[in-house]
Amino acid sequence: MKRILTFAALLLIGQCMLFAQSGKTVSEQDVPERYVKDYNRLSDGEKKVEWRYIDTLIYDAYYTNESGTLTAYRFSPKGTETRWYVEEKYYPHNIVDHVNAQYPGYKIKDLYILMIKNKATYQLMIGKKKGFFVKKWRQLKLLNYETDGKFIDAIEY
Repeated sequence: MKRILTFAALLLIGQCMLFAQSGKTVSEQDVPERYVKDYNRLSDGEKKVEWRYIDTLIYDAYYTNESGTLTAYRFSPKGTETRWYVEEKYYPHNIVDHVNAQYPGYKIKDLYILMIKNKATYQLMIGKKKGFFVKKWRQLKLLNYETDGKFIDAIEY
């Protein structure tokens, strides 16, 4: 019985550590000043922002714009990405049909329009939700599509 309880506790701690590493929320003071200045310039000074630490010198800034769309900026030494998250009811049908046909059992976790260097594409995160007590996304893949719905590539995540 003691071994079962020890195993359950270790399993719970491991799940918590994995969840915590998926993008830690940080305060604006912990973000490099140049990223904060860029955010204020790009978002017209929107104050309700959630900053997330992704990796060394990579930060995301999430906010909801005036039209109610969840928007995010990813700041890194390579440049800035802009993401406009699409609500499920507005997902392009040809992309949804392609995902259902090519990836049976997978669901769309996130779909957003990605803008990098004035080039827009659709980017999707798909996966399978599994788990006994806590349903977690597993077998994640990142799919890229052109704005007309043409498939570009898939990346194991």
